[in-house]
Amino acid sequence: MKQNILAPLFYAALLGALLAFGCAKPKPQFYWSNGRYGDSVLTASQSSVTLTSANDSTQVITFGWPSANYGFPAAVTYTLQFDVPSDTLGTAAWGKATSINLGTDVNSYSYLGTDFNSLCNALSMVPGTPDTLLVRIKSAALQDNGSTSVIPAVYTNVVAVIVTPYALDLYVPGAYQGWSPPTAPTIAPFSTAFSYVYEGYIYMSPAGLNYFKYTSAPDWNHINYGDGGNGTMSTNGAAAGLSVPDSGYYEVTANLKSLTWTATKTVWGIIGDATPGGWTSDTKMIFNPTTQLWTVTCNMSAGGSWKFRANGEWVIDFGVDGNGNLAYSDNPIYYNAATANITVPSDGNYTITLNLTSSGHYSYSLQKN
Repeated sequence: MKQNILAPLFYAALLGALLAFGCAKPKPQFYWSNGRYGDSVLTASQSSVTLTSANDSTQVITFGWPSANYGFPAAVTYTLQFDVPSDTLGTAAWGKATSINLGTDVNSYSYLGTDFNSLCNALSMVPGTPDTLLVRIKSAALQDNGSTSVIPAVYTNVVAVIVTPYALDLYVPGAYQGWSPPTAPTIAPFSTAFSYVYEGYIYMSPAGLNYFKYTSAPDWNHINYGDGGNGTMSTNGAAAGLSVPDSGYYEVTANLKSLTWTATKTVWGIIGDATPGGWTSDTKMIFNPTTQLWTVTCNMSAGGSWKFRANGEWVIDFGVDGNGNLAYSDNPIYYNAATANITVPSDGNYTITLNLTSSGHYSYSLQKN
């Protein structure tokens, strides 16, 4: 009688498959809960900081916090948020906060004086005046692919730090001067009321497209502002440069609160009933690329008055303040109704010079010929 030798082999194979299936490890299952922190988890190394140029390169403050707990080993991103007290109340609380993305699994962050001062200026904290800065940490759990998960973000306690910032200048390196921050011209805060808006005049001589950036220090090691698209700035050091379409003498601005910027090409003249063209026609000034001064020589009348005006429009123009110093009357940043027109002491032929080389300290001169 023949034996069926295939049957034992079949049952052995079947038994092996069943054993293998029964021993397979199930995939791990994670159960998450809303993130949580305990009390007083965010700390600051200092309760008050006075910022000066002397501590620009010194670590002035360090923030520390523990990891957020989501009930499973999540990859957690941490974001430092800074705001002033008045913007942390109501339905839009923290909506204007400055947020610094620190990446994943970070539990401390330190600031050099120059960068902390830039941040405070961007929040409109008045230079030279102690004021309260509120700080908190936002944490968010990531999905396996790095995307933000549906798990709600969680926040730490809020820490208050009293900060006295100082007004600073921004450097404007670019292709026009060899991309060298140490030798770049600077622009200053527009005014005490607009300490977070920087403004000045830059001559970019190469023909065609000119690229530039703003930097918070005379190097590339601190904050630098490049193109964020649609008139905005990015603090990503790898961002492309800002640009103007051609050579010229530009009024440039940088708003560190809204991270926006402008560049307006200007040509200057004088206008008024003290000038040859009266109030209907600008008498053009000539720009000297070497001295970077604007000048005009013409006959002037002591019986009238006049102003400096850019581009033949009442958009950017200068009068004088109560001390006789050059001051904006019109500017896209704000209108100053307190300025007066300029006069000359007597009839005659004058050489008039407009000096916009020192941001925040503009001046003019009259020389009778």
